[in-house]
Amino acid sequence: MAGPVASALLLALALAAFAHFARGGSVGFPPRGWPVGRPRYFTRAAARIALLFGASSLLLLGVAGRWSALVTMPREFIPVRDTIGAFSLSARGTLMLGGAIVAGALIGAGAARLTKRRMQIGRLGAVLPRARAELGWGLLLSLIAGVCEELFFRLLVPLLVTMVIGIPAIGFMTAALLFGAAHRYQGWAGIVATTLVGALLAYAYVATASLVVAITLHVFIDVNALVLRPLLTGRISLRR
Repeated sequence: MAGPVASALLLALALAAFAHFARGGSVGFPPRGWPVGRPRYFTRAAARIALLFGASSLLLLGVAGRWSALVTMPREFIPVRDTIGAFSLSARGTLMLGGAIVAGALIGAGAARLTKRRMQIGRLGAVLPRARAELGWGLLLSLIAGVCEELFFRLLVPLLVTMVIGIPAIGFMTAALLFGAAHRYQGWAGIVATTLVGALLAYAYVATASLVVAITLHVFIDVNALVLRPLLTGRISLRR
């Protein structure tokens, strides 16, 4: 297990990976009006998320000797769990929560159709599919972001901060703020919204002691934004 000095070094490397991602602007995409080659932009965004958040998390957890945290919640997080309370959530319960997200998408889509307004917080910009052919890329990006961002923001960063300063609550708050900052391309409304979502995902993770629950919910949220809503609001049609 890494000591405080080694943990601080690993945390610095994790923050360097985050800073490199944040420098990419709209998740590393070219300008919104760029005319051709959008599939490669989706590929680039997915690759950056996978490398800078997913691969870096696995690497740094391995160096710290904490791969066990992938399947068992670290004991450092127990004080937070004791404070917020614990509950068990079965696979069925997780799917029900996902269903609630889908139901919210249906309600939002209906409201958007009736009011002729885009019912959306923040600017999704280049990551939002604009044609039927891009829906698959939106699904791929949702899956990669759901897995890799949860590894980074709900496990790696809180764990390393806790290993350095010994206060897990600060670790989770730091990670939630970074999660919001990672979505700065969505504007201030998007930053605030994603920070709150990050806090809720952290709660789901700690309360259930299951990273899989947080990953599943994250994937549902992203699929809602990048696949379901464009379809349900009529922005993209499955018809040729």
